[in-house]
Amino acid sequence: MREKLRDKTRDQLADHLNAIGVRSTLAERDRPEEQVGNRKFLHSLGVIDIDGGTIYWANIVKQDSTKDSPERWLIHFGVPDERAIPKEQSIKIKTKRKKSFPAFGNVAEVKWEGQDRSLGLIKALKANSAISQMATDLGNIEVRSLHDDFQGWYIQFDRKIEPTLDHWGALEELAEILLSSG
Repeated sequence: MREKLRDKTRDQLADHLNAIGVRSTLAERDRPEEQVGNRKFLHSLGVIDIDGGTIYWANIVKQDSTKDSPERWLIHFGVPDERAIPKEQSIKIKTKRKKSFPAFGNVAEVKWEGQDRSLGLIKALKANSAISQMATDLGNIEVRSLHDDFQGWYIQFDRKIEPTLDHWGALEELAEILLSSG
């Protein structure tokens, strides 16, 4: 009975990644990566290990519904980096999608904004059309540097996603831009 009620978003993403040729497996629960990106009222559904690229894992985080808002999911992709970025020099950049008609129109433009600490990340991400197309298709993207238990970056999507192979290639390009910055 409990298995029937369990949120299967993590299982579905792992199956989808495997279907497009990205080797992924469900990880054991209670890994430190489950705490990455967790905030008040959010809880992790678990980590997916990803083989063969610059992205090593994905963490699916869920916010339960309240009387004022529906439930929502955040997908975090982890990119390890051996460079230590001091916490006081944290990097946080995100997309802002502009629609052709407010609220109902198609996404017409993707802008990157935030603090990249003069690393040129915003400029590099703006110049990459595949990454902009991925943001147009899949949803808003946020990129943050990490400092404590996990050293590196996470790339966050603000909803459930089903990336195509082209999207996965753009996500890997984004990860490589992060690793080559600075």
